[in-house]
Amino acid sequence: MTDAGAWASPGSAMPETDTADSVAPPPAPPAAADDVLETEIPLRPLGVSELLDGAITYVRRSPRAALGLSAILTGIVQVVVTVLQFIALGGRLHTNVDSPADLVRTLGPASMTSVVGLFLTAYVVLLLSGLLAPVMGRTLLGRATSFGQACRDARAVKGRLIGTATAVLAIVLLAIALPLTPLVVSLLAHAPTGLQALTAVLGVPLALALMVVGYVWFALATPIAVLERRGVRAALRRSAEIVRGRWWRMMGVLTLALVITFFVEFLVLPVPFAVAQQIILVFDKDPHGWLLVAAIAVGGVGRVIAGTLVNPFNAGVITLIYADRRMRREAFDLESQLEPSDDPLAAWLPGPLTAAGSGPQPKTPRPSFVAPPPPPPPPPGWQR
Repeated sequence: MTDAGAWASPGSAMPETDTADSVAPPPAPPAAADDVLETEIPLRPLGVSELLDGAITYVRRSPRAALGLSAILTGIVQVVVTVLQFIALGGRLHTNVDSPADLVRTLGPASMTSVVGLFLTAYVVLLLSGLLAPVMGRTLLGRATSFGQACRDARAVKGRLIGTATAVLAIVLLAIALPLTPLVVSLLAHAPTGLQALTAVLGVPLALALMVVGYVWFALATPIAVLERRGVRAALRRSAEIVRGRWWRMMGVLTLALVITFFVEFLVLPVPFAVAQQIILVFDKDPHGWLLVAAIAVGGVGRVIAGTLVNPFNAGVITLIYADRRMRREAFDLESQLEPSDDPLAAWLPGPLTAAGSGPQPKTPRPSFVAPPPPPPPPPGWQR
């Protein structure tokens, strides 16, 4: 072939040709904002392993918000439990047990303080499932949450959240107290041993069963109260409606999360602090003064650290179960993609695709009726 330059007239410039070298590179994509993250939790119905993994992922995405709120609540609870244990044990870490009566006097107060600590921990998990619901909600939509933003979210819903968490805990306590009332009455009235044994055999398993049933039905009420901005009764009713039909699956996931929590919080994390306590007790078997304070403080710090790390996991599982139920029952994942919202928390309000029976929805004003304009007059000379 001939060169293109041979066809150009003398003195004329060569025509510009588009070559691969002359094409400008595509512009670089804009830098992502600091508060926007690519989510690692898929926005679709989740399996059991994804629920458990997501409860860790959102803590890793927003560690200051999740661990900061958890440390505050866990620290308050552990201070209360430590003071109760110190009072119940009479300021002694060791008690001489010379008879069964001494064992009963020692284990009774210690067991009561442990039970109080367990229920206070459950209350903290309920509060965290509401306080950290906005953190999880933003994480699912690809956003991060700072500690300041989490505190502002908490201040906006503190009254509604405390009322809902208290109502759920009260339901659980009532479910335990009703079957155990005959046992307590028989013990106080010094009833025959056979009657006491019968009330214990029937009451204790029934109390445990009712406790599990009540907790599973209403555990989602706290994230509902925060993300859907509902009152206490509406949140409880909404939780029961969402759980209906998937009660056994939800119970299985919550039980699995509880087993993981128990293993980590009571068997793994406290080991270094228990060793430190034993080192302190080497110097004095019955410590007093500052040595006693140091031994108690080491145990309390261990419980605070363990609770701070574990409680957000339990709260995250509860919130993820709520999100999973919304996606399975109401197609929240499709709705959020069809109608994206600038506010990630406003996206969690029930939309038009919400299934029937999900409770009262936010009312929107209806347009008033406007009569249509009259038809224009016919042109001149026109007859029907």
